[in-house]
Amino acid sequence: MRIVVCIKQVGYIYHPAAIDLSTGHIDREKMVFMLNPYDEVAVEEGIKIKESFSDCELIMITAGSLETERALRYAFAMGGGRKDRMIRINYEGFDPWETSLVLAAVIRRLEFDLILCGKKAIDNNSSEVGTFIAELIDIPQVSGIVKLNLLPEARKAIVEKYLGKGDREEIECHLPALFTVEMGLNDPRYPSVPNRILAEKMEVEEIDPISLGFRIDREEGLTRVKKFSPPRPKTKKIFTPDSSLSPFERLYLVMSGGAMKKEGSNIFEGTVDQLAENIVKFLVQNKLLSKEGEK
Repeated sequence: MRIVVCIKQVGYIYHPAAIDLSTGHIDREKMVFMLNPYDEVAVEEGIKIKESFSDCELIMITAGSLETERALRYAFAMGGGRKDRMIRINYEGFDPWETSLVLAAVIRRLEFDLILCGKKAIDNNSSEVGTFIAELIDIPQVSGIVKLNLLPEARKAIVEKYLGKGDREEIECHLPALFTVEMGLNDPRYPSVPNRILAEKMEVEEIDPISLGFRIDREEGLTRVKKFSPPRPKTKKIFTPDSSLSPFERLYLVMSGGAMKKEGSNIFEGTVDQLAENIVKFLVQNKLLSKEGEK
C-alpha cells in the first residue's frame, strides 16, 4: 500500500509589528515557520497505518521553496523509514488552485492507494487544496474525518466525518481515495532524536513544475494576495451609570460592574437607625434571625 501525505509549512506571526501597515507586507524575521497542525495529524495517521499493515510506503509531499524542507523533514522524523520518500515541488504561491494543480500532477504519477491531507491550513483557512486534488485526479473524497478504518483486501475504507455538535456520519468508499483529517483524529507523536538524524540524512526529491509541462501564470490564478493586515481591534463598551439614579444606586452599579439587580433583592437607604431597622426586618423575614422569645 502506498500512502501519500500532503503537508504545508505555515508561518505563525508572533510579533504585533510583523505586518507593515504602510505596505501591507509581512516581516518574515518576526514569524515562526512550522508544520501545519492539521497536516501533522495527517502524517501521524499515515505512520499509524504503515505500522499496522506490512509492505506500506509513505510518501510526504509539499509545494514550496527550499526552506519548506524543514517542515518536510520534521514530518518524516515523526516516523518515516528508509523506504519512505520526501518530495518537494519547487512552486511557491498563495493560490490554492495552482497549488492543487502542481500537487495533483505529481501525485497522479505515484500509483497511490490513499491520500491524506489536513482539513485546512492555519494561515489561510481555505480548506480547498484537498478537495481540488481529489477532483483533478477523479477519486472519492471525504473531508473532516475523525476516524479511519482501512480494509485493504476489499479495497475499501470506512470513515467517520465530523458534522458538528457531536454528530458524526459514517461513510464507506472505495480506494484509492482522499481524506482530509480533523484535529481529533489522533494525537501526533514527537519526533525522536534518531529519527531527526535519519530525516536530515535522507534525500528530498525536488521536482520542477516546468518539467511536468505545467506553466505557472500568476495573472490567471484564482486567488491573489494583495496585502496583509492585522485584525481590527474590537472596541469595548464602557459602562457609565445612569445620572438619574441616586448616589447609592450609581455606586452599587459601579461596584457590581453594571449588573442588574436580581428580582426580589433589597437596597436599603436612610439614616443609620433606619438602615439597622430594615436589616433586622430582612433577617427576620428570611428566618435568619428569630424574634425575641422565639428559638
